[in-house]
Amino acid sequence: MIPANLNNTLRVGVLLINHNQWDLTKKCVDSVLKSQGIQPVIGLVDNNSNEPAPAWVENTEEISFYKNPENSGFISGNTLAFQLVDPLNVDFVIMLNNDTEVETDTLKLLVSCFYEHPDAGLVTPAITYAEDKNTIWHAGGTFIPARMSLRPMYSTTSELPEEPVEVDQISGCAMMMKTTLFRKIGNQDPGPFMYHEDVEMSLRSQRLGLKNYLVPRARIIHHVSISTGGVLSPFAVYFTHRNRYIYAERNLKKSDLFKFRLFYMAITVAKTFIYPLTGNRKLVYWMWLATMDAVLNKTDKRPEKLFIRKGR
Repeated sequence: MIPANLNNTLRVGVLLINHNQWDLTKKCVDSVLKSQGIQPVIGLVDNNSNEPAPAWVENTEEISFYKNPENSGFISGNTLAFQLVDPLNVDFVIMLNNDTEVETDTLKLLVSCFYEHPDAGLVTPAITYAEDKNTIWHAGGTFIPARMSLRPMYSTTSELPEEPVEVDQISGCAMMMKTTLFRKIGNQDPGPFMYHEDVEMSLRSQRLGLKNYLVPRARIIHHVSISTGGVLSPFAVYFTHRNRYIYAERNLKKSDLFKFRLFYMAITVAKTFIYPLTGNRKLVYWMWLATMDAVLNKTDKRPEKLFIRKGR
């Protein structure tokens, strides 16, 4: 638990990125501002949305705002958001998707984990689907290097334990850490734009001898992939498939990397046939473009066609 003398005084910097999703961002901000037991301070970066910032952005005292003249992506956006809150004497920061909503005690429960577990590096809440709050979207899990993927530990909220539990990986959808740790591991290469950067941050935390924790009683709902057009949008397919390979190359041991390359190509070939069978023929092109760009290490490539529609 948070020491009694620090209750309601600890400042948590909330890093938020918006791109053409002001309604969702407002819901997220409103939920954050209802937090109990801590003082939220929001660093909000708008990645060059089509519409100007609504009046509530300027009129909300807890928000420090930056209008980014370009859509520089999730990774760069979080760095900019951190720069907004860092001078405000925040004790902790949480990277939070703008398409989420937090419960009133979530941030306090996450902060408490650091006092209960001094070895904590990254901590995360149980993240459920907004449409079904009993079904887990992400609650940490076991990292499988040869697949650059996570084996989930829980699928429903009824399976969750009461107390914090150690996990290998934490989602960037809701990732809290001490401000001092963000200064060490949060300054990532902005080239990959978004997706799988949380894998690298989780591994960086562990390399410092820290542990990553799930706090099961802390809850967040997630309006999954609304900001990117859905998990089967060309945008999501391109960046997830490309970055999976890029971050594997950067972070895996040689033995695991060899196994991963075989797995990656097998998945690519398999989906070449699966996508057309499921009515998603157009995704084959974006997947193979992602594969070629990954293998050729084009880490900062951003195909213009993916940014014509609204979406991050």
